[in-house]
Amino acid sequence: MVELVELVELIQLIQPARKVFYMISYDWQQRLKKDCKDFLNNKIPNRDYDFEIIYNAYPERVNGEIPQYVSTFVAKELAKIISRKPDQFIDFLQFIQKNKGDVGKKIFNIIMQKVALKNPGKYDQMLIDLVKATEDESSLRKIFDNIIFPLLKKYPEKYIDELIEWLRVNNNKYIIENIFKSLSNYIKINKEKAKDIFENCESFWNSENQSIRAGNIKILKKIFKVNPELYQEIYNNYQYTYNPNFIEILASAVTEDSKIIRQLIERWNKSGNIRIRKAAVIANKNIAKIKKK
Repeated sequence: MVELVELVELIQLIQPARKVFYMISYDWQQRLKKDCKDFLNNKIPNRDYDFEIIYNAYPERVNGEIPQYVSTFVAKELAKIISRKPDQFIDFLQFIQKNKGDVGKKIFNIIMQKVALKNPGKYDQMLIDLVKATEDESSLRKIFDNIIFPLLKKYPEKYIDELIEWLRVNNNKYIIENIFKSLSNYIKINKEKAKDIFENCESFWNSENQSIRAGNIKILKKIFKVNPELYQEIYNNYQYTYNPNFIEILASAVTEDSKIIRQLIERWNKSGNIRIRKAAVIANKNIAKIKKK
């Protein structure tokens, strides 16, 4: 019995990505695969984009809806085929993203992740237009999480610059937040890029846009977690600045109680600029929180 349990655990460890398949019988897997091919070959050429026909006959329901694992299975099957010749299906993908609700968006994201990763740069303009046109916060987050962040992970040299350029031309709060979230998450998995990302974001330190300022604070805090030496170097480099914009970012991002930060706070406290003195108060509050931990 113990050996059987160990075998099951081993299978789950080796094949976590296929877990969803175990919930669909073999016969239904084969039918869904066949119906995906039929849909792509016979429906899409006639501009019939109602992909629900692929799985509507599936007998099980969860709260009256097709189970999520079924639509995920279908999305992955469609992605396998579409990714081979994606240009033939662009109209279909754009249609379902815009008109087919959460399931359409999910299928679009799964397919476009695969397609974009295989063709870096080819669909950038489409993604830019999509991001600009997406007003829903949740949908925007999923586009970044499912498509843009994987591109950043695989092609950092290209997409760090791309995201920084997006910052220059976007004022949308949610786009800005997701750009900084993506950059921050990338620093977490590749600390070697922390300095490069910081230096790119540093060019926005004078921005009056509150979302950009919050993003720069987020980057500094993440740098402290992955590269404390770089974090200290940044504060060292800014010890003689009297720019209130810079000081407010530095003060809000205080994450350690160190000699250099104590010296900075003391200098800020003596400033004749009320914004700088208020920043000193914020920095002291952050230090107080650190001491309570």
